[in-house]
Amino acid sequence: MLPKVIDQMAVLGLIIKHPAVAKERRTGIEATGWLLEALAAPALPLADIGRASGEEVIKLAARAGRDRRGRKLPSIPVDYKDCRTADRLREEMEEINTFLAKQKIELDGEPQAAVRLARYYLLRKPSDPHEFMLHGRLYGGFWQSLPKARRGGLTINGEPIADLDFASMFPRLCYARVGAIPPEGDLYAIPGLEGHRAAVKAGLSALLSSGSEMARLPSDVKAALPAGWTAKRLRDAVAVKHPALMPLFGKDIGLDLMHYESCIMVAVLLRLASLGIPGLPMHDGLMVPRSFATRAKRAMEFLVVQMTGTQIVSVVKATN
Repeated sequence: MLPKVIDQMAVLGLIIKHPAVAKERRTGIEATGWLLEALAAPALPLADIGRASGEEVIKLAARAGRDRRGRKLPSIPVDYKDCRTADRLREEMEEINTFLAKQKIELDGEPQAAVRLARYYLLRKPSDPHEFMLHGRLYGGFWQSLPKARRGGLTINGEPIADLDFASMFPRLCYARVGAIPPEGDLYAIPGLEGHRAAVKAGLSALLSSGSEMARLPSDVKAALPAGWTAKRLRDAVAVKHPALMPLFGKDIGLDLMHYESCIMVAVLLRLASLGIPGLPMHDGLMVPRSFATRAKRAMEFLVVQMTGTQIVSVVKATN
């Protein structure tokens, strides 16, 4: 959407676009008029930046396939018709956003801009019925892209945060799906890949998100794995650790798992809000004021059993 926004800003006289010159320079953007004056003025506090009312919090898009090189094309926004399901989902997000708007959220002692979380749903194909059953993760919080090293500077209502996380969420949801009991310990601990937990986590997600047997490693997974690892080698190594999950590989269930995960997170946020406890969601985890860590952990573990029938322990991660 950024190019369209820039074009409209040029039409309104807020910027001047300088065209690109082949092999010399890219398109340039120069502020002008009152925008230039505003940018040159003393910086405004982030807390003074608000959000327009009426912003949609339930968004739906469809996959657009891949280009000739096999790269994913940007998803296509879907203009769905309102229905009871959309209304219910919207009401849940409005309740969460209204509660968070009353909280004092600061980073390194500085108040932050207004927050408005939204759920993003996806269709596998543009021709699919307009349903809200895939993906559904929450986005829009500035803390979601915050480097871990900076999370220690977050405070909620003047209190340092506790960073809670569901342990091995994706594989445990998979075990619940196939009705099997997971092995003891860290489910991302794969023999031969000690010290590469993040790569294993991304690789398992890729195996579950592929629509067929994965022939090539995604570039980010390949870069994170030791030299010599291939898609087949990774699949075989994960299968040794998790033979019960092999029927799920290549079935494109990653979006289904994200939906389970997001429904659990929304339920947790609503429960905590009813108890007066603010939570900042991070897909499979959330951050709460440190004094509420135990109560939040208890709510997370209770609700995940209620909704999935399986126990998934939540852990408190270090924030410094």
